[in-house]
Amino acid sequence: MLTHRSSWVAADATLLIVEGTVIRLDIEHLPSGANPKPVWLWWSGTDATAADTDRLWQAYLRRFDIEHTFRLFKQTLGWTCRRSAGATASTTPSKP
Repeated sequence: MLTHRSSWVAADATLLIVEGTVIRLDIEHLPSGANPKPVWLWWSGTDATAADTDRLWQAYLRRFDIEHTFRLFKQTLGWTCRRSAGATASTTPSKP
């Protein structure tokens, strides 16, 4: 039974069992020299082979690279900056 830190604590019905594969990736070293922590991936498939595991961690790395590239672009272009109400109000034409 789930007892804490979960949105399912108050669930009255029986929780569904979701089958899948949990993969633990142990990193040997990081370019920065920091202490690497294991990375946990979940895949909805069952009975993962070694080829599946290779494909999954490579897909994770690609997604990670893409997400951080877009984050960098957004920061560079200023798309992550909060706009103040004063700036919006001053550029919006007033209606008579």
